[in-house]
Amino acid sequence: MGVSMFSEEEVIRLFLKNGYQLSKGALPLVLHNPHKILEDVSKLRPRPFIITEEHVKKIFTSSKKPKPEIIVLKRYEILKKQIKIKDYIKNFQTRYEKIKNILTERMRGENIISINKIPPYVSTFSVIGIVRRRGQNNILIEDPSGEATINFDTDIGKKLDEIKVDDVIGFTCKKMKENLIAKNIYFPETPSSREINKADEGIKVAFLFDPPSLEKKQQKKLYDILNKDELLSSVFVFKTSSIKKEEHPKLNLIEITKDSAPTLFQIDKIKILVLQKKFFSLSKEVEPLNFIISILRHRNLIRSFDPKIHIGDNNFVLDEPPDIIVSDFEGGFYKNFKGTTIVLNSDPTKLFLINLKTREVIEKSL
Repeated sequence: MGVSMFSEEEVIRLFLKNGYQLSKGALPLVLHNPHKILEDVSKLRPRPFIITEEHVKKIFTSSKKPKPEIIVLKRYEILKKQIKIKDYIKNFQTRYEKIKNILTERMRGENIISINKIPPYVSTFSVIGIVRRRGQNNILIEDPSGEATINFDTDIGKKLDEIKVDDVIGFTCKKMKENLIAKNIYFPETPSSREINKADEGIKVAFLFDPPSLEKKQQKKLYDILNKDELLSSVFVFKTSSIKKEEHPKLNLIEITKDSAPTLFQIDKIKILVLQKKFFSLSKEVEPLNFIISILRHRNLIRSFDPKIHIGDNNFVLDEPPDIIVSDFEGGFYKNFKGTTIVLNSDPTKLFLINLKTREVIEKSL
């Protein structure tokens, strides 16, 4: 069992102050959670004067609730093997088909056709393709039937900065003489009309970063929060955790190490995507929140092809937008984006709690 946050003297004084004595057998059982046990003792009838080992065990038994099941839906792991041409082709075919299905739903009623079916006369139509090359005012896209150059006017051209090579994008176009002119661009992002998904049960999850770096007073406050919140069921911890599982039997403790691959969890009906920043190679100029939003807009964890990462079926497309994204990217704040709660936390003095039934986010300072 881990080291208690409370000395024996502190716990004895706490119980005496509230009118109780602790037996020799009960003392070690209450050291790690004295405030919560003291609260439960006050509910016992008849009210005991001396708290025995049997009293504490009775409290433990009566307070046990089944933990909400945590399901690992997918780990976005890098497969280390030599890439072959068939792997390269398979990766792009899988990526294209997955994102095409998302875009087809978004572009319903937009007259989507294959590139080789683009009519020779002036007409409005839509295409979906993988971006193969970017020019100053145009891009080359490709689908299984062929390739085409899409040109942009001044207004639509402003969106070129949001497009990378290997993105799968939808376009509504007009053909004017020999040129295809983009009239609208569709990203595979979540529509603004998406309803916020909520759990059936009142469950809370917590996200924190690097507890060992906290001072003793801050760690004590953290333990108080974890022990007293009855709705709290799961804690996601970045870096090595000083929180011991045996000290918090009611909690699911999910430790995110530097080697953890991005992982999609599910608790009740809520999907939680955990992103470890060391998985990504970002320049200092990249703003973390914008990076996360770009993942949601393009539904892909790694948008440009990398032979060291994209192998076979192990693609990084987000088939569904997660309800929560949490990461240890620089920051200590949260934001809601089209039904997804984004929590960025690299600050060990901040704790974020999310009620999965109300989707309310509570930020606490330690």
